[in-house]
Amino acid sequence: MLTYQIDPKRLDLAETQDGTDIEFYIKLHDEVHVDQFRLVQQVFDSNADYTDALFYAYANHEYKVIVRQEHYNDFVIELFKARLLRSLEWTD
Repeated sequence: MLTYQIDPKRLDLAETQDGTDIEFYIKLHDEVHVDQFRLVQQVFDSNADYTDALFYAYANHEYKVIVRQEHYNDFVIELFKARLLRSLEWTD
């Protein structure tokens, strides 16, 4: 299982299970982090799988992202690559 640690200076993040999907609720704290988050969205928007992650933008830098279970690790890793997460760790 992949676990992560957020950087509370950069974002608030909560996730919930919805059937076979995972919903992420993300609040970014700075415009710089919005640009980093857009890089994550571009990764998923540019591939041929149109339903791997669905991004919804709201006011005040808030986002909802619905991620299919099989793409959970891909999404979390992209958040880490965009430096929006403090750490990633594989656990048993």
